[in-house]
Amino acid sequence: MKQSIIFTIVGLLVFILYLYFFVGFGEIGKVFQQVDPVEYSLYYSLTVVAIVLSLLFYAMVWHDLLKVLSIEIGLKRSFLYCWIANFVDLVLPLETVSGEITRAYLVHNDLKDQFGKTVASLMGHRMISIFTTLSGLIVSSLYLILQYRVQPSVLYMLAIVTLGTAVTIVVLFYLSAKEEAAGKLVNALIRLAGIVVKDSQKLADTRDKAKRTLSAFHQGVKEFGQNPKCLAKPVLYSYVSWFFHLLIYFLVFYALGFSEATHYVFQMIVVFSITLAVQTIPVGLPVGPTDIVMSNLFVLFFGVEHGAISGTATMLIRAITFWFQILVGYLIVQWLGIKHVLDKGLAEKESVPENGSTQ
Repeated sequence: MKQSIIFTIVGLLVFILYLYFFVGFGEIGKVFQQVDPVEYSLYYSLTVVAIVLSLLFYAMVWHDLLKVLSIEIGLKRSFLYCWIANFVDLVLPLETVSGEITRAYLVHNDLKDQFGKTVASLMGHRMISIFTTLSGLIVSSLYLILQYRVQPSVLYMLAIVTLGTAVTIVVLFYLSAKEEAAGKLVNALIRLAGIVVKDSQKLADTRDKAKRTLSAFHQGVKEFGQNPKCLAKPVLYSYVSWFFHLLIYFLVFYALGFSEATHYVFQMIVVFSITLAVQTIPVGLPVGPTDIVMSNLFVLFFGVEHGAISGTATMLIRAITFWFQILVGYLIVQWLGIKHVLDKGLAEKESVPENGSTQ
């Protein structure tokens, strides 16, 4: 955690230096001077609503997948766990991997069971989310290629990101469908752990537990395959979540008085999709490099003359999609921690007889 905080601070400093040398604080100041305070307050406050709705529908995807597997934790808890997972993803370097582990742990901590099926729901959720992003990227990229003269460098970037995202979803699908492949991967990881852990009995217990979990996991995957109609609502919710997240980009440009953003819908989708892709690969780019990628893409599509507003918009978008999510996630973690302590204390108090003696 300490190293992650250091990386985050360093990344933020890198982005600040980028703004200073390549955009200019003076130019950013001019952008804010030309902003209508009323419009800015209206549109930028709506970005908070949009990020909450985006995460709510994101949680609804997972909640429906859990219900298909007969795992009931409630929409409220699903929403809180998704926000906590996002918080963990953003502050730890293993983007998405750490978040999935966090959600699996939280559900297992609640139910003390169903770990394999919970992992199946998380794998399904991840595949639906990647498919949503990939489809948006492909459609917007094809539109740009057919309608505009796209520079070769942009084509290479689109091809790399699209291919990388497609490979990710293919690998996840293969591991979900092929029990033997997943088993070999788990055995390889256990053998790797054996280099550090010398306790053979502990490794054997871990291997047995992993086999049981894998069996339950693939049983959950089979339930999805036997009833594909159950995936209709989760896929719909995923696109709604994607739309609200994308809406944040447009709201920020409107807040800055750049109403021309509506003329760049497909370009905005490309920027949004690529930013998500570079941030949500298993070892995603941290804050700083991700911001610079976003800002440069805006300049690439909107033109150098809009460099100042592109840098300013990037700063404001990331304030909502990164820093706001971290702040709220941290508060949720603290609230749940305090609530757990209070509930535990109340349960202990109720277990003690009124005379204060134990039976």
